Amino acid sequence: MVKRNSGTSKEDICQNQFTAYVVLAVKRKRQAYIKKKVRDKENQAKREEEQSNFGAEENTVWDRLEVQNEELVAAVQQLKPKARFIVTGYVLKGKTFKELAQETKLTERAAASTYYRSIEKLRIKIEKEK
Repeated sequence: MVKRNSGTSKEDICQNQFTAYVVLAVKRKRQAYIKKKVRDKENQAKREEEQSNFGAEENTVWDRLEVQNEELVAAVQQLKPKARFIVTGYVLKGKTFKELAQETKLTERAAASTYYRSIEKLRIKIEKEK
């Protein structure tokens, strides 16, 4: 048998307050979860857009180069777009890490780190092909 809550006794009042608290807490938690999912989706779209922006400018750089080492070109094209942008900007365009960091929205140290890791990856790939 279910006991109805009349809201007159101390226990009933306490139960009503607790129930209201739990309902509100769950509602707020659900709203926060939905907002987070929407933000994550928007951030993912921004990241994908940034990635596509890096590829557009540097393709023209590669088209203008005379290819002397096809293995190197193939290895560079296998790098992620942001890493490829940093390598080509530093090597071919003579930009500083500070300039590259501003363009890629990274710190100067992160841009330099990305460059050196990418160069190491290129060395490994070229050595494997030999």
